[in-house]
Amino acid sequence: MYLKRTGLVLAACLLGPSYAFAGSVSGIVVDDQGKPLGGVHVEVVYQTFNADQLMGHGESIKVETVTGGDGRYLIDTAHLPPGEYSAHAYQRVVNGGRETNIDAVARDPSTFAGISDTVRNFTTGIVESSDDMPYGNAGIFVVNNAIMDYTDLSATEVTLVNTETGAVYVKTVRSTGEGLAITGIPFGTYRASARLFGQPLQIALWGPGESDVFASSVEHDFTMGYSGNQIQVVVKP
Repeated sequence: MYLKRTGLVLAACLLGPSYAFAGSVSGIVVDDQGKPLGGVHVEVVYQTFNADQLMGHGESIKVETVTGGDGRYLIDTAHLPPGEYSAHAYQRVVNGGRETNIDAVARDPSTFAGISDTVRNFTTGIVESSDDMPYGNAGIFVVNNAIMDYTDLSATEVTLVNTETGAVYVKTVRSTGEGLAITGIPFGTYRASARLFGQPLQIALWGPGESDVFASSVEHDFTMGYSGNQIQVVVKP
């Protein structure tokens, strides 16, 4: 996920689309129903580096703004170094008391020249998996074998119940670089249980400081794992 945004953030101007200039990025951000969204962060990031910049302590160059009430934005790039740039959009949400970002989907993710007038539009919403976001853009639920248990868990079915909204997600794990996982779950606190071929599995949270007591279900938010967007569990028959 595009979670780390460090470096030099240059001032950006939010102007109407009629004020375009040579060297700009503009567009609109909508939700998955096509409704324009205000308050979405959009940034343009420099992608052209040479070897000495990469080996040194050079800072990333980017310009950021926020969409207006009509979902539109405009970023001036005429004053930036010549080269290739990419555009990203994201919403800031709270996950377990921590602020995190949910990336929007670019209709055209290709890079562009900073001296051009470029249009980049985005759609928000939860992504389970895509070519650009193989782990989705929200919570990741990871299932591991208990110590000394070698059960094939590839068909494990997980039920997640949001403790605040009551929303229920029932999904089968898939193999990922994180292990057996479910991706694209909206952030929140969940009560989780697991079944294998219709039979309940015993489940426990897995991580530093977590109890190793197994039960029929566990409760946690998506603040576990190195990236802070996971629930990690171990299961056994």
